[in-house]
Amino acid sequence: MLAAPENRFQHVYFALSALVASAMLVLVYISMRSSLNERLREDLAKAQRQLIFERPNPHWDYSNSWRRIGNSTLRHEIYSAYFDARTDIVGNVRMDDEQMTIGSLRIFAILPERLRDSSINCIVRFSDFSSQEIKAEEAGAMHDVHNNTFAAWSIMCPLHASRRSPLRLPQAVALAYASNRLSHLSPTFIQISYPRNMTNMFGRSRPTISVCVGPLHENYSNVLRLVEFVEMYRLQGATHFYFYYVEASEEVRRVLEHYQRIGLADVFEWNVQAHMQDVHYAGIVAQFNDCVYRANVVDNFRYAAVVDLDEVVMPLKHNTLADYLRQCDEGRTAGFVFRNVFFHRRDSNDTFNAPSHVLNRLLYTQSKVRRTLEVLPAYIRSKVVVNARAIVEMGNHQVYRAAPGYADHVVHPTVGLLFHYRDKCINCKMVLIVDYTARRFGSLLFDRVDNTCLEVFLNRGVCDLV
Repeated sequence: MLAAPENRFQHVYFALSALVASAMLVLVYISMRSSLNERLREDLAKAQRQLIFERPNPHWDYSNSWRRIGNSTLRHEIYSAYFDARTDIVGNVRMDDEQMTIGSLRIFAILPERLRDSSINCIVRFSDFSSQEIKAEEAGAMHDVHNNTFAAWSIMCPLHASRRSPLRLPQAVALAYASNRLSHLSPTFIQISYPRNMTNMFGRSRPTISVCVGPLHENYSNVLRLVEFVEMYRLQGATHFYFYYVEASEEVRRVLEHYQRIGLADVFEWNVQAHMQDVHYAGIVAQFNDCVYRANVVDNFRYAAVVDLDEVVMPLKHNTLADYLRQCDEGRTAGFVFRNVFFHRRDSNDTFNAPSHVLNRLLYTQSKVRRTLEVLPAYIRSKVVVNARAIVEMGNHQVYRAAPGYADHVVHPTVGLLFHYRDKCINCKMVLIVDYTARRFGSLLFDRVDNTCLEVFLNRGVCDLV
């Protein structure tokens, strides 16, 4: 016999009621888990700040170079590793009677874009040469691969410390994975970078601007552009620069050594020659990520401007970039995205504002005064000034991943732009307008460039323009 309609209705009603009740129980369970997890992380952060951290190798000089991992014919390479005290980016934290999470290790490498291993392990080594193997919680190619066979990789291994024995931080780390057997049999250890001053581990970051400069390669030789770039950003409030070179002329090296000698820059060898043809733009993604982590972990800078030598971040309603950040950063911005406009090298030079006494007259920010009317959309050739503590993964033109609670801010084009002084125009028929904004720095900029060129090249005081 067929069930009566009212009975069928009752069955459907009870089934829906049970489904709703189950869904509500699941939501309550998830909410309770989330609340417990949030409280656990808060308790962990409080406990973590009470720990006394000592750098395991006080003599480490923080200089890195690309090194082969295991089998050299595979061309797998590792560059750097950083101790990251942020526990909010660790997925599975621990805090019980036995262990507590104290942070993580962030490692940068160049590996095949499609590595066939299902997991990668970190082998951490302590100052007494004892070691421990930790499974990576995150391991994968970063963005901006651009169809290359190799890619910049980011690997994160969580660090848990025993609560029953003295706290020890690892001194070095290596990567191990099955497809490269020698990576485990003969591991390539690199030193782990910690803060220069360990008391800054949980202190407030220094509210100053560092500058991460794209890699110098193809025997870079434009000395005048290099000096003008540094002095322009110094006028904007930058206090430190990070340079990575693949190839550079002797004159460029002399300028870099000068800035390094006066404590204004760190200069690193970027010996990525083995991958110039099969990794995107000299490994720029690995380099920018290494630089941002270095600015945050090692030097405790709040801001890092991630730019190339032909790019100048230009506030339009504030005197300097430092003034803009001081007035507009409310504390939870991962990156300030400045949209791109082009100035073209082939455009005629306007040297009207160059003082008659200066030796280096053709400064690109002062002689190129016509830019494209069109402002490119955000994330299309834009560049970012980041809060270094907010960054998990940095891209060439955008922040790809930020720590929880942080978000991008796209700067309105009436407030600030990225002035891109490009050697070759993308579209030479684009409409141009006159823009004298950069000339407000002209008087000081000409003097600073001349003074630096005179200090470096005593015999003539002229920086070569290529």
